[in-house]
Amino acid sequence: MVASPPTDRVVAVVELLAAAPGGLSVSEVAARLDLNRSTATAVLAALEAPGWVQRGPDRLYTLGPGLLAVADAVHARVGLPAGAAQVLAALAARVGCGVALSLVGVDHVVFLAVEPGPGRLPAGIRVGTRLPLRPPAGASVMPWRPAAERAAWLAHAPESAATLDTVRAHGVAAWRPRADSTELLAVLRDVVGLLDEHPGRTGLRERVRDQLASIGAHPYTDAELTSDRPLPLSYLAAPVRNARGHPTHELQIGPLRNAVTPTERHEYITELRTAAAHLSTRTTA
Repeated sequence: MVASPPTDRVVAVVELLAAAPGGLSVSEVAARLDLNRSTATAVLAALEAPGWVQRGPDRLYTLGPGLLAVADAVHARVGLPAGAAQVLAALAARVGCGVALSLVGVDHVVFLAVEPGPGRLPAGIRVGTRLPLRPPAGASVMPWRPAAERAAWLAHAPESAATLDTVRAHGVAAWRPRADSTELLAVLRDVVGLLDEHPGRTGLRERVRDQLASIGAHPYTDAELTSDRPLPLSYLAAPVRNARGHPTHELQIGPLRNAVTPTERHEYITELRTAAAHLSTRTTA
């Protein structure tokens, strides 16, 4: 696919304003996206015409009401479950950590709703984040995907076949951080946080995310997950099914804890599966 710099700039401006609810000035938009002021002004003017952005009396730009119709259409197309925000908020409160819901497509995963709760979300994850469909992303839906899709997914990490067995046995996929990686995970999360303030650095941000996945998402096997000793636990994911019973979405929680007892693991799994089943009753796509 041929890149289109003008289109990329428009997308970057919308994403930047989405992450800045207090609004940004033209100069701030230009600085964060490494644009010259005239280019930033032209992009904002083009977005202001259909109401996608709006300029306040303080000369700060925010997202505009024109995006509401687009958002409604997107929600209808992707089948965002009714009341998903409330379900995610309640789940985050019960498990004490960040929660996210993503749509699992054929080659990409797109995050539709996120709820930090009292914990933290995975670094760099927000509504609209789009990741390639490769392990660990999409693990909880893969056991029920066509054989060709499973093979393509496993080609990126053949050892993830054990993850699919865990999903079949427990209804969830579970991951642990690499040994002695706690400090490095914290540093990389801080780096992603800084990069989120400069959306123009897309390539570097994606490289850091890949590193986070490589050290923070080592899959548990069925036998390991049922161990009677405390285990480190980074993330868990469960499938959300549509009205036809096909798994189309993935619900994730991120305990990010170094020691989780068997009882606590059971509680996490139960809460996650219950919330996923609840969302499945509200999904239409």
